[in-house]
Amino acid sequence: MRKMAFLLLATSYFSYSQSIQKVEPYQYGKNGMEYIVKSNSGKMVVVSTFNSRPTIIEEVAEKMYIYFRDKTPNDGDKITLLTKNAIVKGTCYIKTKDHLTSVEFYYESVEWDNGITEVYHNPDVPVTSAIADSDE
Repeated sequence: MRKMAFLLLATSYFSYSQSIQKVEPYQYGKNGMEYIVKSNSGKMVVVSTFNSRPTIIEEVAEKMYIYFRDKTPNDGDKITLLTKNAIVKGTCYIKTKDHLTSVEFYYESVEWDNGITEVYHNPDVPVTSAIADSDE
């Protein structure tokens, strides 16, 4: 009976520990032009990514272009992209001038298949938990 209770406890402990997601902040990602497409009509689309994770940077840029081409998002839309190893959430900004379109994708979070979620935190913005006191 004790062995059965121990086995049940151990099984529930291990199954519960596998379902917990760990959230980790990151401050420094890669920024740059990652994907450039020129059409026969002379129009050019440049996909840039910001705060990127290096292991999925090219795949996300390509998926962002496909999303832009197929769904024509608006400037400032929140977008979720699925890659082989992660779910990437971010904001898309679109700028157009003549025949050039710039699609900028800013990573906000990356949910990896292994259960870790990385959330971007801008290192230039001070983080404080203190509430400012008024002089009144």
